[in-house]
Amino acid sequence: ADYDLKTGLCELIDNALDFWVESKRRSKLKIDISLDVNRQIIAVRDNAGGVKRSDLRLLIAPGASRDATTENRIGIFGVGGKRAGVALGELVEIRTRYKSEQSHKIEIDNEWLQQESWQIEYTECAAIGAGSTIVEISKLRQPFAKSDVDGIRKNLGETYGWFIDQGCEITLNGIGIAAKSFDVWSYPPEYPPRSMSFSIKPDGERDLSVTMEAGLIGDRDPETENYGVYIYCNHRLIVKEMR
Repeated sequence: ADYDLKTGLCELIDNALDFWVESKRRSKLKIDISLDVNRQIIAVRDNAGGVKRSDLRLLIAPGASRDATTENRIGIFGVGGKRAGVALGELVEIRTRYKSEQSHKIEIDNEWLQQESWQIEYTECAAIGAGSTIVEISKLRQPFAKSDVDGIRKNLGETYGWFIDQGCEITLNGIGIAAKSFDVWSYPPEYPPRSMSFSIKPDGERDLSVTMEAGLIGDRDPETENYGVYIYCNHRLIVKEMR
């Protein structure tokens, strides 16, 4: 119930970005999103490296994670894209190919969801691009229209603006997403926005680095009330215009 189209898509993109960051950004990341309004099908393809055969369970196991560090991950709910597909549609097909190894496919449907076991079968499938993963979702739980696609485009540019500026390529229905930032400041000479940095220990053990910047924005729109607090976690926009 806590998922909508925007949230679910972002979860899938977060997953790809996490894989890419953990692989030390060895290649340029490309994420291609297809929202087919006529057929009501969602597809997300990335070249983040693919999932190893031994790690395929991580795509669906609740609470499972890779052994890599979690400090730089950006997934919102901890289970990342593992719930996103199921939340968006009744039929989810995941195809992945780790590097140049054999491609594998997992299918998640209502019949599997009704089983008590979290074990899931995977099969070999026709080869897809080396190091890529494709998630295709159909029989959607909530339909979407062209106006939703336009809103998604704007949301993705805002959410992943930093990554796009770093060279990540995100496309929606074949058209590149433009980065959007919110640090359009307006100030008199010698009085720039104020900035401060510090560290806290939310769990009493590990350090969390925080940077805050405050000032007057120069692109405020009184009708949309586009002001407030903007919160980023590991460069990914989490909350905007909080007041």
